[in-house]
Amino acid sequence: MVPRSKRTLGLLRTCLIVACLLTKTSAVCDGNPHDWGRLRRCDEYDSECPNVTWQSPEPCEGIGGISTSDGTNSFVPTSCEVLKTPEEFLKENRSIPTPPVWPKIFTNNRFFEEQIFVRRDPFCLAQVPSMVSNGTHCFKRQEGTFRYDAVRGVLRIDYLQAATVVLPGVNMTEHFYHIGTSVHPSITRYGITPQAICPCIDLGIGPVSNEWAKGARFVGRERLGIEFLWKTRAVDHFVKGPHHVWTDLETGHVVRMYQPFNGLEVFDPDSYVTGPDAVSSDTFDLPLQCKIDEKVGCINGTSSTETLTRAFAFTRSSSTNALILRSPF
Repeated sequence: MVPRSKRTLGLLRTCLIVACLLTKTSAVCDGNPHDWGRLRRCDEYDSECPNVTWQSPEPCEGIGGISTSDGTNSFVPTSCEVLKTPEEFLKENRSIPTPPVWPKIFTNNRFFEEQIFVRRDPFCLAQVPSMVSNGTHCFKRQEGTFRYDAVRGVLRIDYLQAATVVLPGVNMTEHFYHIGTSVHPSITRYGITPQAICPCIDLGIGPVSNEWAKGARFVGRERLGIEFLWKTRAVDHFVKGPHHVWTDLETGHVVRMYQPFNGLEVFDPDSYVTGPDAVSSDTFDLPLQCKIDEKVGCINGTSSTETLTRAFAFTRSSSTNALILRSPF
């Protein structure tokens, strides 16, 4: 049981993005029910469960990789080479690297992820995130464009290719908006079938701060294989709770984020466009269907998981209409 006093993560999307990306969480103490090894899972130290074996990562631990199930045979860890430990930085009288900060405004049109969430229906349609690793998980790959504006407090992700999990070769198109305290996942295509669905979900909190990694612990400097880009990069590795993030040394940008039961996210570090003109003024205008659904009423995203799942089931107009509450990091 996760102690109530430590449940500081709200209901999310990904990694790392809808609400409280990388907020401290005591998921460390969930018992690691799938018995994942230290490559797949190695959380930040938590004094509430000081003797568990899946915490306090050394360089090249907790790095994650690609998975298709919770089983150990389906997990393919990424490559990793230790370049420098925190102790070696101190011996050289060098400052320990500081956690990354996102640009206040940016676009990245090469954003990739493998989203991980608890299976709540046979088709992995209700993507409700979890704060602990218990349960059987779905693994969904998607890619597209990520747009962020901390000044206006808005976020948009265009998933131009999003797998449907249980239907091989069938993709859907989703445009995910986080404006104010509400998120609007707009599904416009499922396979070759046009869709018009855009539920409004009130999370009670705005998009993640660009300083979401503040307080993360430096793990070490590594040469890491970056999935989806299929190249290695020299990176600085940080951990906060069960969340890991890597900063690309060459560009200074976040290149990779990983949380073993929420997802793997990759940003091409060479594809960041930053500054006031990086996002056009009309980027966050909601489509008509989203405006209609918003007027009908928003689902209470601060409700229990059971309440949200029932709301999703009630709102779906057919078995092919996926309702997405993003859990990206």
